[in-house]
Amino acid sequence: MVATVVRLKLTLLRHSLRRDPWRLVVLLLGILWALGTTPTLLAGAWWLAGPGTAARPDILVVAGTLLVLGWVVIPVLVFGTDDSLDPVRFATFAVPVRRLVPALGVASAISVPAVFAGVVCTLSLVAWAGKGTTVTIVTALCAPVSWVTCLLSARVATLAATRVIATRGGRRLAAGAAVAVIGLVALGVWFLGSLGMSAALEAVPGLSTVLGWSPLAFTWAAPGAAATGDLAGAVARLVLAVVWAIGLVGAWHHLLRGVLTHPVLRGGPTRRRHDLILDRAPRNTSRVAAAAVAGRARRYWAGDGRYLSALAAGLLLPVMITGLVAIAARDAVIVLGPLLGATLGWGRHNDTAFDGSALWMHVTSGMRGVDDRRGRARGVIIWAAPVVVVGSVVGSAVAGRWAMLPASLGAGLGLLLVGLGVSAVASVVLPYPAPRAGASPFAAETGGIGASMAAQLVSSVLTTVLALPVLVGFALAWWWSPAASWVTLALGVLGGGLLLRSAVDLGGRALDSRWAPLLVRVS
Repeated sequence: MVATVVRLKLTLLRHSLRRDPWRLVVLLLGILWALGTTPTLLAGAWWLAGPGTAARPDILVVAGTLLVLGWVVIPVLVFGTDDSLDPVRFATFAVPVRRLVPALGVASAISVPAVFAGVVCTLSLVAWAGKGTTVTIVTALCAPVSWVTCLLSARVATLAATRVIATRGGRRLAAGAAVAVIGLVALGVWFLGSLGMSAALEAVPGLSTVLGWSPLAFTWAAPGAAATGDLAGAVARLVLAVVWAIGLVGAWHHLLRGVLTHPVLRGGPTRRRHDLILDRAPRNTSRVAAAAVAGRARRYWAGDGRYLSALAAGLLLPVMITGLVAIAARDAVIVLGPLLGATLGWGRHNDTAFDGSALWMHVTSGMRGVDDRRGRARGVIIWAAPVVVVGSVVGSAVAGRWAMLPASLGAGLGLLLVGLGVSAVASVVLPYPAPRAGASPFAAETGGIGASMAAQLVSSVLTTVLALPVLVGFALAWWWSPAASWVTLALGVLGGGLLLRSAVDLGGRALDSRWAPLLVRVS
């Protein structure tokens, strides 16, 4: 079974590379990046192996923790990064789970990120070179366990997230967990900012001690314990790491059995409710159509796993980036609002493709393109604008710079409106494959790599260029005079609103001229 699944993955990879040359370009770029980064990491490992590097255990523990967290978080928050075989496709073959788990596990190791992670884990042998035979043996035993932990963590995280967001109760649980994570990150940013850079660095040894007894860093702390003569602590950590890896295999086995025997349903029970849109809307079919699209968009954001994953990424990534930057400069928390606006607005640049074949309802109903564009924009603004406002207020409060609040609001709302404006046109002109309704939102889509790269690059550049006035105003208010804050607020709200309105009209005209080709492209 292992050989069959591995051969299947290699065959699918070969066919996808032949069908889509851009996928080959991305693969080669990933290989070049890994090859270019490896010498730097090797030099860092040699430096750690040198004499007088007292911080070596702490650095390795923190670095190992970040590596494992990356394998847990990135596949969940970023679309298209899980390139493993979709387990649902094996449901009709009646393959026993006990045979499928090792096969999928080996197949998941055939990727550039997996190989690169294996190299990073192996470099720990270089970092602990020359510290004695015992340390070398412990490090050699820990390296493969670290690598397996990374791979298993990614598989369990993606499958668990897929199952959780498939049910209404799970979505509520996920929303609560996301809010809790955001709160914890914000609290951590405030705490680190209050300590200052020097005090934060002094707290690293204590933090590494705690992390060394956590599943994230068992294998990264064991060599350090052996180097200090604590052989019992090293063996205990190694045993716990193996037990944790076995537990991850068991969790993956359980989740995989659930996916094969109870696949995620693409539909749900029908709920009858009074139609408030038709009752309260005036006899203006254009406004009724836009309101209907906006209402459907709001339901997507509350019940579609693909949209919930995008929402989690759009909220957590800005918070995490702000937290990392704020460690060096507490005032940097002020960028939270603009980052939220940028990610939430730009993130809808492929919104039309998420409709899939359901877009035919818009085609057959004779809906005007401008009503479709207007409704989609409203469906995002109604919740994204308050989020940007809250992020701007929190950023100003934590940074202690209330004079920057208007600038933060202007930049955040401006980036949100400009991003939605660019998305209103880009999702019509440059659509690319998106996860189907009911499918895993984390799986990589085959085909369309070139289109996705072009769409993301063009929409990013356009959003940046069109938002330059508010970005410049924000920078002037931050580094020159807070009096520019009010100008930035006016530019963001008024200028962004006018640009969004023009982009909606432009996107609507483009949509009217290509309803049928777009339906074929996204179906």
